[in-house]
Amino acid sequence: MKSDKNIYDVAGIGIGPFNLGLAALAEPIKNLSTIFLEQKSEFNWHDGMLIPGSTLQVSYLADLVTLADPSSKFSYLNFLRSHNRLIQFGVHEQGYITRSEYNRYCRWVCGQLNNLIFGYKVNHIHYDPKQDVFIVSCYDKKADMTQTIKARKLVVGIGSQPGLPCNSHEFLGDKVLHAADYMYRRPEILKSKKVVLIGSGQSAAEIFYDLLYQLDTIKTPLHWYTRSDRFYAMEHSKLNYEMTSPDYIDFFYGLERDEKTRLLKNQATLYKGINHQLINAIYDRLYSLFTEGYDKHIKIQAHAELRSVSRGEGDLYNLEFYHNAMHQKFTTDAASIILATGYASRVPDFLGSLENIIKRNADGSLQIKRSYSLDDANRIFIQNAELHTHGFNAPDLGLGAYRNAVIINTILGEDHYPVDFGTSFQSFGCAV
Repeated sequence: MKSDKNIYDVAGIGIGPFNLGLAALAEPIKNLSTIFLEQKSEFNWHDGMLIPGSTLQVSYLADLVTLADPSSKFSYLNFLRSHNRLIQFGVHEQGYITRSEYNRYCRWVCGQLNNLIFGYKVNHIHYDPKQDVFIVSCYDKKADMTQTIKARKLVVGIGSQPGLPCNSHEFLGDKVLHAADYMYRRPEILKSKKVVLIGSGQSAAEIFYDLLYQLDTIKTPLHWYTRSDRFYAMEHSKLNYEMTSPDYIDFFYGLERDEKTRLLKNQATLYKGINHQLINAIYDRLYSLFTEGYDKHIKIQAHAELRSVSRGEGDLYNLEFYHNAMHQKFTTDAASIILATGYASRVPDFLGSLENIIKRNADGSLQIKRSYSLDDANRIFIQNAELHTHGFNAPDLGLGAYRNAVIINTILGEDHYPVDFGTSFQSFGCAV
């Protein structure tokens, strides 16, 4: 076993957009030593969903750093400048960039940072109270050996895992897949005899729209089902956008647990729906197919909850649904099943040895402080796992820079980065 004798101020576990943003914002701080570990060999953000033409739901200003430090060399505008594309971007006049472009931007940032290590899988973390440090045990895939890293603070940003309905996990493979693997399996899906898509969020809509253009819908049935009572469009209004703000986080964080749960149940269309441009484009494509007589094999249905998956005849699968409004079962078959059924946050196994430090609520959920830390001493921080404590905007890329500013300021014990407040025209609490 090889040990790193350096003790870092911060060790980040996982290199997704949020921890990458933290690494970028930490880089110019000379008195803050950081290291970030990722088990993958390189950065790729949801590479299985990099469908050509699909766009982010937030402005290009919601990059890794700009909303905390507009002068940062790691901004998206500087990425454009370095590639001689800034003027073209201005002429293009589009505030929303594609997912592929965002991924290229993030990889560009990775190439400029020396505090990132890829190919390191964290297996165990031990806290040494004598040194007041965390000892992080990692498997170095390239060297095929265990490495040990020491740090005074941890920031966990490992992302979420695919959510799978009923017993569908039993059949995962080339023909039954989560949306996260769509682009990997797309060539095989396009050869299928019948494709069934489950889910009604943005990812499901992007896949359906892609298949409307890629599949031979004259011959290949394409069915789209959701358990929701309709295909929701995401709410787009400036007053609603104000809810993706530090002001709303302050309001939400101070509410009682039951009230938080009630509010979250009613806020799905603020962050889970389909953007209105895409949902309209889908309808326009359907209309075009309809006028040409090519829509015979296309079916879209709400109220349809997938209850079970089983093997059918030949290479087909049988799917059993329950109609939530009519309270009836119905079935269909499929050659390929795409499960665009969202993601669920997870607490990694390597935090198991820190349970005596981490705070939990009575129901076992993480007790996350306003500063995004999991312990009383602000030693362990977490990214994008605070939906139940901080509100629906936890996964919003636009708040990543803000959250990282809060984390950095808390670690330093001073306001290194400005933190926005009082930026909303509306009052979320009791107006004075």
